[in-house]
Amino acid sequence: MFAAPYPYLLLLLPAAVLARDDFRTRRVGISWLAALGAAAVVAAWSTQGARAAAEHMLCNGVLLLVSGAALACYLRLRRLPAHRSIGAGDIIFITALTPLFAPAAFLRFLLAACIVALIWWAGCGRRSRTVPFVGAAGIALAGWVALRFIRLWI
Repeated sequence: MFAAPYPYLLLLLPAAVLARDDFRTRRVGISWLAALGAAAVVAAWSTQGARAAAEHMLCNGVLLLVSGAALACYLRLRRLPAHRSIGAGDIIFITALTPLFAPAAFLRFLLAACIVALIWWAGCGRRSRTVPFVGAAGIALAGWVALRFIRLWI
């Protein structure tokens, strides 16, 4: 099913607010996370169909569980506390985006978000103990939405 990417615009407001809050205060609001999740479901359902959105949610959920287990093992081996390495907002933000992407595209999106976070850390975050991953992922999401619209006009 092909549809114009206009429903993806619904993602921009909650992602922008969450990114701003994460960069400023290192906290994100649950109401904005819920709004992002609802916008992601509506956008995926209206552009890809209900079946594809559900399949993406299932596959990407499994992918997150496997990568989360690998991260937990890594942190345990390094004797690092997991609660200081990733926040609940980060997990909810990434989980909310699962219906939008096919599994390969989801991995590319996560990689792009990690690269944005690494660039932020290298540029201005070294003096901070934490990385605003929701903010970085919000920037990556805005870039992805922009690319969807560039494809519309080319």
